[in-house]
Amino acid sequence: MQDTRFSDIIRRLFSVFTALVISLSLFLTAGAEQSETENKKPQKVYELITSSNPEYSCKISIYSRSISLSGCYKSDPVKEVTLRNAGTISTTLKSESNGTFTATINPSESLKAEDMIDITLTSGVHLTYRVGFANGGWYFPDNGLSQQNEKVLEKIMPTSAKSWVGYLTDEMTEESVRKTLDDIKYLSDYIAKDIKGDYNKTVAIADWVSENIYYDRDARDSSVTQDTICIKNVLQRKRTVCAGYSNLFCALLEAQGIKAVNIKGTVTSNDISYENLADGQVNHEWSAVWLDDRWVVIDTVWNSGNKYENGEFRKGKCYQKYTDISPLALSFDHCAYLAESRYYFRATEYFEKQETTTTTATETALPETTVQTEETTTVMVTTESKPAEVSSATEETENYTSSVTPESSATDSHPENSEAQPDEEKNLWPWIIALAIIAVILIITDIGYLIFFKENKDKENEK
Repeated sequence: MQDTRFSDIIRRLFSVFTALVISLSLFLTAGAEQSETENKKPQKVYELITSSNPEYSCKISIYSRSISLSGCYKSDPVKEVTLRNAGTISTTLKSESNGTFTATINPSESLKAEDMIDITLTSGVHLTYRVGFANGGWYFPDNGLSQQNEKVLEKIMPTSAKSWVGYLTDEMTEESVRKTLDDIKYLSDYIAKDIKGDYNKTVAIADWVSENIYYDRDARDSSVTQDTICIKNVLQRKRTVCAGYSNLFCALLEAQGIKAVNIKGTVTSNDISYENLADGQVNHEWSAVWLDDRWVVIDTVWNSGNKYENGEFRKGKCYQKYTDISPLALSFDHCAYLAESRYYFRATEYFEKQETTTTTATETALPETTVQTEETTTVMVTTESKPAEVSSATEETENYTSSVTPESSATDSHPENSEAQPDEEKNLWPWIIALAIIAVILIITDIGYLIFFKENKDKENEK
């Protein structure tokens, strides 16, 4: 009888132990989920260097009660520095004719948890940088996208010769390709003439593209096709959407022997906030240039205020905020998913391949055999947006179909980013607490029972 009772106690203790293990597992799981959620929150940074361009950048340092700025905007001196949504602000600004400046902002308590540092240049351009406010202090938010944007450039995706042809011309003929390449080379040499150094050539070419090409809102609102983004038509019409800007910029650099890649990713818009940037669909294209053993990121679209709308060209203000922009500043509104290498000046390899295939088919005496070529795919890109500091900027939306090869499309490369994450996590805490209480009660009961059982057994043995 005593052995049976003892076995029952052992079984109950084992059950309690199992319950404790389950409770601990649930506790650790919930802790891991909470830790992951915490890691998704932007970290606090107190210094921002906006760009590595010595003639168009500034350093912003945040202290306990003030924000200090210094830098140089050589071609467009600073006119005003302020915060958009803060309360009372005391600002000191010293701006020189050569573009150098220093400024200090002494704001009162913030009116919102988020704000924008607004640097107004003489031309009227507004350069804005995101800041947060919490627990009585200011900071720059770091959502981790700066690391992701750089990591994308560690693995450049290859593309095919057929896609290079499609990005150059909509005619898909060798004659049209060669003519377009001649035009690119001529223009590139014209822009880079008498300019020393690849870095200065890159900046000059980026400025030319931003100042002379117009964002085609009419095409964006109807349909964007290969006809819209191929370089031949961009040069002829002086208008396109983001893919056309990126193609032309990278091709002009390639003509100078400078390596550049096209980046596809997500940018903030009316539909995609800073908080949801990492989960947004691919909606934009920009560029990165390999210079002096580092990647220089440039977005010629977001540097341009030009637009083509209702059949009219409207000149806007152009600037260099997104020329050699720093990783942290870029992460405020850009999230990269894919980097592609496109060799425009090797596009004739496609026709050489076709000739080789045709010759082989003829030599094998198969007159009815059709030469197999690369299949095309439909590319859909949506929601092209522009930054708020350009007065003409609103939400830009692209829907373009392009005859390019599958490897040249990034639209479907990241399906996990096209769906929003669930808004609510399962709450495990009530179950954890209940199990823990039950486990404690069982432990106390069984310990008491063991003590009582042992005392009775000792008394019986004494008798």
